[in-house]
This record gives sequence, structure tokens and C-alpha cells, in this order.
Amino acid sequence: MSEPMESPRREISLLAALLFLWRHIAIIGTCIAAFAIAAAALAFILPPLYRAEVVFSPADSSGGLGALGALSGQLGGIAAMAGINVGGNKKSEEALEYLRSRGFTRQFIERHSLLPLLFARKWDAKRGQWRSDPPTIAEGVKKFSRKIRQISEDRRTGIVTLAIIWRDRVVAAEWANALVAEADDALRQRGIAELTHSIDYLKAEGAQTSVVEVKTAVYKVMESELKDAMVARTRDAYAFKILDPAVVRDRKDTDSPDKILFVALGSGFGLVFGVILAAARQRRAERREP
Repeated sequence: MSEPMESPRREISLLAALLFLWRHIAIIGTCIAAFAIAAAALAFILPPLYRAEVVFSPADSSGGLGALGALSGQLGGIAAMAGINVGGNKKSEEALEYLRSRGFTRQFIERHSLLPLLFARKWDAKRGQWRSDPPTIAEGVKKFSRKIRQISEDRRTGIVTLAIIWRDRVVAAEWANALVAEADDALRQRGIAELTHSIDYLKAEGAQTSVVEVKTAVYKVMESELKDAMVARTRDAYAFKILDPAVVRDRKDTDSPDKILFVALGSGFGLVFGVILAAARQRRAERREP
């Protein structure tokens, strides 16, 4: 007997809700329209943000690591002392972490003098000075890393996407391309320095030893390192291979604000506010009645 009793109550509740909405359609409709218009106005007032993306994959910078792996049994100690990793290749992961690092971000901000752009409200462009206490480089790194630069990696394919979200669509594309290019160049210079150090060490070891087998192994490793050094100096992409460079988006192709989403959210808030207001008015009217 309980099921037949619950069904009418639900129908009556739904009917009451519909009657309530219809009875107060003017108030609720006005609130929805007002909130939707306010949200649309806010969406048009807010400055547009543009998204520039550069797609790349970590380049294979291992060079002759396969030869080093084959010699690791004979020459593992010497290779380790020379700074050569014969146990595996983590160059790609290290390169990606360098791109994300605070140190490289700090250098990029300082190199391009981005603090006045990142904190434009505090910067007086006419006088060329800060209006109040100048922001620190640490604050600039934090804002750039959290709000402006986004890095995502597809673990299955290894493809990496670096995105810059900024109010100037031209600058956004320039920063995205420059970040990858400058990180690649810095890693190239670091790799060349490491290879040069390894080659110098191997030369010294080869000259000192008198064991023919060890001397032969040393020169084989040195040959591999010379090959890697040549590749590092001549190859266009050292650590990052660009698959799709960032381009300037169209003026209407904004990342935010989403005007349709703003209007939808405004309408939803208007509906909720209208229902609350109508319920309050109805309760007040019921209290006045004898």
C-alpha cells in the first residue's frame, strides 16, 4: 500500500513546483534576464586571452649510447668517471624537466624583461618605473608557471604540447616558440660542454694506460663521444624536435572568456536567485494573510 501513496505525493510536489514557477514567472524571468545580461556584459568587458601552442617531441640525443652500452662491462668505471651514462638514456626526461624548471623560467623572464608585462598594473609605462613595491623575480616565475605557461605530455606517444595563454595573441605565439627554442639551445650548449669534458678525460686516460685492450676500448668510447659532439653542433633540433610551431591566432579565436558559458552560468544563477526571491515573497504574503 506504500507505493500508491508515494506516487500521488510526487505528482503533487511536481505539480506544485510547476505552479509555483508559473505563478512567479515574471519575477523569475526578470532575474534570469538580468543575470544573463550582466554576465554577457562582463564577458565583453573582460580582456580576451589567446592561446598559442607549440607541439614537439623530445629528440633522440643519445647518439652513440648503444656502443657505450656494449662496452659498459669493460669500461663502466672509466665511463662513469668521465660523466658518461652507460646504464640508460634519460636525456628526454631531463630535457623536459629543464623546460619546466624554475631556473630556466627565471632566465627567460630576465632575458626578455617580462616583469613589467606580467605585472602591468604595478608598472608605470610613461615614467618607466613601478608605482609601488616592485614584484620579485620569484613572484614572476610563480605567475608565469601557474597562469601563463602550460605543459602537457602524452605518455603514450611522448608528444609534448607547450601552451602560452596571454592577452596579446602575437606575443603569445612568440613566447611559445621562444621558450622551446631557447631551452633547446641551452641544453645543446650544456651537452657540448659535457661531451668536451668527457673527451678530454678519455684522451688523458688513453694516453696514460699501457694495456692495449683498455686503450682500444677508451678510443672506441671517445669515437662515440666525438660523434655525439658533432651531432650536437650540427643538428637543428638537439633536445626538442618541433612538430607544429605556434602560430598567431585569429582575433576572434579567444581562449577566454567564453561568452556562451558566461551567459549560461548567469542564467543559472538568475534562475536560482529568482526562485529564492519568489519563495521569500510568497512566504511573506502567506504570513500576512489571517
